[in-house]
Parts: sequence; C-alpha cells; structure tokens
Amino acid sequence: MEFVFQALPVDPGYEQSCDLVDNSPDEFWQPLLEHLKEKHQLPDGSWQRIRTGANVLFSLDDQLVLKIVPPNWGYQGQAEIDSCSLLGRQLSVAIPEVVASGTVNNWLYVVMTKLPGTSLADVWQDLGHSDKLVLVKQLGSFIRELHQLTLPDDHQMKVNWADYIDKLKQDCLPRHKRKGVDESLVAQIEAYLSGQALVFDDGTDLFIHMDLHPWNLMVQHKEGQYRLSGVLDFGDAIVGRSRLLELLTPLLFMCQGDKALALALLKSYSLLDVDDKEVLRQQLMAIALLRPACDFKFVLSQVPQTGDRDNWQQISRQLFPF
Repeated sequence: MEFVFQALPVDPGYEQSCDLVDNSPDEFWQPLLEHLKEKHQLPDGSWQRIRTGANVLFSLDDQLVLKIVPPNWGYQGQAEIDSCSLLGRQLSVAIPEVVASGTVNNWLYVVMTKLPGTSLADVWQDLGHSDKLVLVKQLGSFIRELHQLTLPDDHQMKVNWADYIDKLKQDCLPRHKRKGVDESLVAQIEAYLSGQALVFDDGTDLFIHMDLHPWNLMVQHKEGQYRLSGVLDFGDAIVGRSRLLELLTPLLFMCQGDKALALALLKSYSLLDVDDKEVLRQQLMAIALLRPACDFKFVLSQVPQTGDRDNWQQISRQLFPF
C-alpha cells in the first residue's frame, strides 16, 4: 500500500513550499522519516535536521543524508539522482552515492551517502592565503577532470543549448530587477551584452555542476593542511556547452577578487585559452549576468570593493582581476 503523508500537500504553492522547508518543526517529518527507514531498510539510528539549503535535509547518524524536495523545484532532486548515476565513481574526489529515491505526495526524496570531512564554508574565511591557494588549485584540477569525461550523446541531463541560452537572455533583465540590482546598472545590461563578442558555446558537451563554491565542497585536514575531499549538491547540474559557466562560481566565491587565486584556478584548469585576458573578463562578466538564479547583490557582497562600481566594466575588473 502506498504511504500517504496527509500533512504534506500534493500540489503546494511556492510560498507554502518555502514555509514548510524553512519553518516546519522536526516532528512534522517524523512519520515520513520512519516510513522511509522501514521501506528502504536503512540503518537504525536517529535523524538529525540539517538546516541549510533550499530543501528539507536530515542526517541519519552521520552515515546517510535524506533530501526532500518540493514538487515546485523537483527537477533539483532528479538532477541529484541523474548526476550521481552519470558520474558514478569516475572522479578522484568523492561525490554522494544514491542509496534510495522515490516520491511521497509528489515530493521527491533522495537518500545519499554522507561525505566525510568538513564543509569548506565553515573554515574558508579563517584559512591563510597559501591554504586557499592549494584548495583553489585542487578545485581547478577537479573541474578539468570533470570536463574531460566522455558523456553519452543522448543523456537526459543534456539541455538544448541554443534554447537554454535564449531563455537565460530572456530572463536576464527581469531577474536582476527582481533581485534589486541598482536601476542604473540594470539599464546598462542590454548594451553591455550586445557590445561584446560573446562566445557561449565551446563546441563540446560538458558536465556542469554549476555551484562549485565553499558551501558545496568538503575538505579534510591531513598532515597540517586542508585538502578537497568531496563535492555535493548537484541540484543545478546540467550537461551543457560552456566551461565559463562552471568556472564562474569558484572565481566569484573562492577567488573573491584575489588575482593570485584567480590565475591559479585558471592555470590548474588548463583547458582554457587565457592569452587575451580582457576578452575572457568580458565573457565571464556576460556569463555572470546571464547565469540562472544569480543574485548579483549577493555576488557583489562576496568580492571586496576596490573602486567605483558604476558600470559593468568597472565591476568586471574587480570580479575578475586577471
């Protein structure tokens, strides 16, 4: 008999889903948690709430992680499942393994192995520059490894690239207005994008995680140094055709306007022609403006301001200091 969790709405509105994810007490989820433990014969142990991210997360005795995804953005849970299946154990850095998945009342759930180590976000700001340099180089090598994987031509994660880019262009101005970007900057976006010789297609299919930043990276401290040990949260991953779409996030959220870190990331990645750094900067700025779900006010808060930010040229030099 199918389990029915009557308290969980089958077709929630966006605000209702956000409220359940953000504000529901742990007790609300207990019937579902115990049902899943029994259904999938999960280990005995207690569930602990993880209050981060846009979905409901529970840890089972530091062995497993359960992610419960509202139907409003169920594609994120499916991307998690598809990514782990596609990548398997091909990478030198650990990724979660899917133990079980399914739906309850139209909400998708995924049970995954919990990666060892510490979230890089918990230690990043306290690391010295030399430690950050090591981790940035490791991440660049990992991205290179990721982008060199041979992928099936017809994998379900592959997007129609032309349609994908067109949709990003259509959503660009409305999104930045919604996110409260300064009106004078929003007014400059269309002219800035049209004035650049922009290349969004690298001519080959790439697995793009999309969110390689400290909150989605795990590290372990060994022999006096932190080392990259795991990558998680594949909810926004796609198979697409732009290396810059992948490199953009660590450049913003890990390099944070530091020239040495930015150059180290690009050098360790090594699959990109960086001879003309001005063109690269313009292309990255354009990708940053187009990137799905980008909150540019938050982006700017992550990079120290070193000058005026009255136009996108000034901003690009601060974000991408090559």
